[in-house]
Parts: sequence; structure tokens; C-alpha cells
Amino acid sequence: MYRHILVPTDGSLLSARAAKAAVGLGKKFKARITAVHVVPPYSPQALSEIGAVAPAPLSREQYRQVAEKRGSAALKKVTARAGRAGLRSEALLVTDDDPGAALIRAAQNAGCDLIVMGSSSRAGIQRIFLGSVASEVLNGTRIPTLICR
Repeated sequence: MYRHILVPTDGSLLSARAAKAAVGLGKKFKARITAVHVVPPYSPQALSEIGAVAPAPLSREQYRQVAEKRGSAALKKVTARAGRAGLRSEALLVTDDDPGAALIRAAQNAGCDLIVMGSSSRAGIQRIFLGSVASEVLNGTRIPTLICR
């Protein structure tokens, strides 16, 4: 049924749950897995999101190195899980200030026929101000999307 599954990851417990579900489905359908991590471009907000613990603000290059290292570590966990299940996988590290749109483009460009992702389940005022990447993906694609909580 599904041949190619996109799995967004940020290294969180929720994205790990989604990866576990995606690999389970991938094993059942003999699908391949594409893991994707979206890094926001350098900005004061992006610096706070990566939780940089440095005595001085990071330079653009330092930010890039830290963000890529964290993203690569998150991607490696997903591809390793897929590998242990005997599935082919690949990892994409994408820089974009709109993670929802970046995930949709990645799924389309890779020819994915399913997206499996976690959701932070934001509610109330947090959802208004912070939005939901999962909601953005659901509203922006026709590719079937499974949300894991």
C-alpha cells in the first residue's frame, strides 16, 4: 500500500514515537523511509530554539555547525531504526524558516506516499501564537498523513 514514508524528526520523544510507527508500517509494507529534519535559518529566535549554551551569542557559522550536528543526530536515530528493521532509508537536512512547507516539499520531491509525524498537541493561546507544524502539513498536502501523539 505505502512504498515511501516521510518521517520528520526534531529529536524529541514525540518524533521518536512517530519514527517507531513509521518503521512499523514500513516493515509491514516493505516501504523505504526518508527522515527529514528542518533547521531554521540563523536568527535570534533560532538561537533560542536550539538551546545554545554559550557565554556569547553564536556566530552564523557556529549556529550552522550546532544546528547541523543536532539535526544529523536526530536523523541518524531514525535511519538506524529503519536499518535495524531491514528497511532502506535516507536522511535529509533542510534549512527553511517554514518547517511545514519544507516538509511538504520534501515529501513531494522524494515521491513519498505517506507522512508520519508527531504533534506537540499545542492548545489555546500557544497554538494561536506558535502554530502547529502538524496542522500546517495536514492543511497543505494531499499526501496521507498520520499524526502520532
